[in-house]
Amino acid sequence: MPEFIKDLETLLRTHSALVDPKKSLHVYFNRTDYGCVKDYPVAIVHDQKRIKEEDALQYFKKNYLLDEDGFSYDEYPKDDLERIATYAPKYIQNVGFMLASTKDVPEPTFFNKFKGDYWKKIQSTEGLEAVIDISALTTETSACEAEDALRAIIRKRKEVHQLKKITFVWIVEINGENANIPTVMKYYFEDSAMVVKNARKTYYMGWSDPLQDINMRYFVCPPE
Repeated sequence: MPEFIKDLETLLRTHSALVDPKKSLHVYFNRTDYGCVKDYPVAIVHDQKRIKEEDALQYFKKNYLLDEDGFSYDEYPKDDLERIATYAPKYIQNVGFMLASTKDVPEPTFFNKFKGDYWKKIQSTEGLEAVIDISALTTETSACEAEDALRAIIRKRKEVHQLKKITFVWIVEINGENANIPTVMKYYFEDSAMVVKNARKTYYMGWSDPLQDINMRYFVCPPE
């Protein structure tokens, strides 16, 4: 078990009911030796030809976010990345939270492998520990619906090949309990899963160290 899982368990079990982990998980990690960033960018559109909406294209151009040939840069200031996520969210990929081994969280540097790539993706995960994604589901969510939510996240994360090298954590928040979630957790994370209670809320947490070890070949609910 990665050491930070114990920190996550403690944070989920003890946080105030007035605080929402989906918005503030990174703040909790201030108490630990780890660094944590919310909405950490892992990919950005590569070529202006991929930007279909005129207003989004003009945003990139007017803010000098493309080079003279119409391609995105390898690096951007943090403020630029945050504004792209606000004004052109289709053209940047952020993970829920990125955990780093120290408070000095590495800034993302992007690259494309081939000229025709849609995305420029992060070059390295050196200094990064884990991707943490949180889903808010309900007491009525079926196992199939939970699986669909998880698989959509995993597919997106595995598109960014560097992320396959680090730990992936999925946390499900339920206002109450849901007996279907452990079925999905067990299937995809085997023994690397736990349940954490905090007042009326239940947190189901599973992790894979690394992400690439998750088997996507089989399903809890096979497609018809």
